[in-house]
Amino acid sequence: MSVELTKEINEALNEALDEGTPVTCASIDTDGFPTMAFYGSTHVHDAKTLAIWVRDPNAGFLKRIVKDNHLALLYRNSKRKLTYLFKGTASILGPGDESLRVYQESHPGEQERDPGMSGRAVLIKVLSVSSYGKVIMEED
Repeated sequence: MSVELTKEINEALNEALDEGTPVTCASIDTDGFPTMAFYGSTHVHDAKTLAIWVRDPNAGFLKRIVKDNHLALLYRNSKRKLTYLFKGTASILGPGDESLRVYQESHPGEQERDPGMSGRAVLIKVLSVSSYGKVIMEED
């Protein structure tokens, strides 16, 4: 079974910030311990990839994923009765069309907080998706 992010996942992530359920991302800090942060810009980039626009180009998150690019992202919406746990590997994009696309596909509220596009685009290759403790898709 391979990863094919569904229309339902796409819609859930696109509406997450408006519904007060931004995606939580766990990464490994420089001290070796996990740390977590909310990323309202998280969205489906393509069938196998999530994307995040990180507004601060000096954010600790960017430094962490250079050292260890393994991530876990959690989406939980009680009203929709949906939970997704994504596991994957991150890469930071340089300036260019792909970064512009990530910015443009991010939630408008996130764009308003970085109108000069000083941030950085991050792509997450999704290796597995779980829901309620069961793996629903994973890369072979």
